[in-house]
Amino acid sequence: MTRNRFVSSVRKLLFAGYYIISLMVVPIVYNRSFKHGELSYLNKRDFEVWKKSMLKMLKEYCCAGYNFRIRKVIYTFANSKVDVIKKTEVKSESNPIVVLCVKNDLKRIRILVDHYRTLGVEKFAFMDNGSDDGTFEWLMKQPDVDLFRCLERYQTAVKEGWINRIVSHYGFNRWYILTDSDELGTYIGMEEHSLRDVIKFAEQYGIKRFKGLTIDMYVDGQLFSNTDDIRGDYRWMDVDTYFEKEVTVGKYKYKAYLGGPRHRLMNSNITLSKFPLVYFEKGMVSDSAHVQFPHSQLSQYKCYIGILHYKFIDKDFEVYRKRAQLKSGFSTGGLMYKEYMNFIEKTEGINFVYEDSLEFNNSDSLKRISLISEMRFSQ
Repeated sequence: MTRNRFVSSVRKLLFAGYYIISLMVVPIVYNRSFKHGELSYLNKRDFEVWKKSMLKMLKEYCCAGYNFRIRKVIYTFANSKVDVIKKTEVKSESNPIVVLCVKNDLKRIRILVDHYRTLGVEKFAFMDNGSDDGTFEWLMKQPDVDLFRCLERYQTAVKEGWINRIVSHYGFNRWYILTDSDELGTYIGMEEHSLRDVIKFAEQYGIKRFKGLTIDMYVDGQLFSNTDDIRGDYRWMDVDTYFEKEVTVGKYKYKAYLGGPRHRLMNSNITLSKFPLVYFEKGMVSDSAHVQFPHSQLSQYKCYIGILHYKFIDKDFEVYRKRAQLKSGFSTGGLMYKEYMNFIEKTEGINFVYEDSLEFNNSDSLKRISLISEMRFSQ
């Protein structure tokens, strides 16, 4: 037996032991949370579905021999002290709810809400993690925003626990848009076709998840340039630097997307594929920013969504510098941001624009990216 196979076998044994312990501990944690009222908004049947689904997800990861991170998703869902600050009426069961977590990002949140309102969204559900820049107060004033609050320390996996917690409030068998505050979901033809048309397209072809490509948007100038018009200034994008790579999630493989300007200049291999528009059925769990469990279906979906990603605006420099600290709550302990800052500090006046950059003028610009497919809407 080679050393790698031996290490792999030991890891699988350790995770198998951890899973056996979890089979005893997780039900106790969930039942206690349900009894104490933390999850009492769930009926008994849905409560059991979430508990069973979480354990199935944990089993898949443990059998694959990796990812202790997933336990934080499970325990956060049950244990977080979430306050429901404001609830409004749900107007339509068929209209997707936009769900996201936010802290101190008022400039981008205004743009996000306006963008999805234009596409026909009638309901937003925000988890505020202690904003003190006016974000919380602005959200309080919005008639179509439901507002939740949790002041516990942010971590990447913890955020997914919060996302699942919000979804469980509204229930299964409906559409959700899962996003971050610096992302805008777009699709070819969005100027003429609302998200209602997208849902009809999904129902016509039996689609339950829409795959998306994260597209870094940048300014024609130095990164972190000051701006009062994010979408107007940060309107440039790569079109020919994105590519597919087969990756493993749990025990399944699917084709993820990588590339873009961060790969072109920084050699970043961060995954850029996501599933931002999802029909949440019983048994589904959001287990990372990129995928949802069960993973067996991931490989069957085409990419129809371009996720415009506004990641390098003026105030972000100081934010990313803090995230680069290894004790930050971000994935890989802030390593990704550490790599960014190392590159930025060594490269004076960095500009993402190159000879093949394309200006995003409207959704037709997405046609230049070969990975993104066009939906054929019924007339």
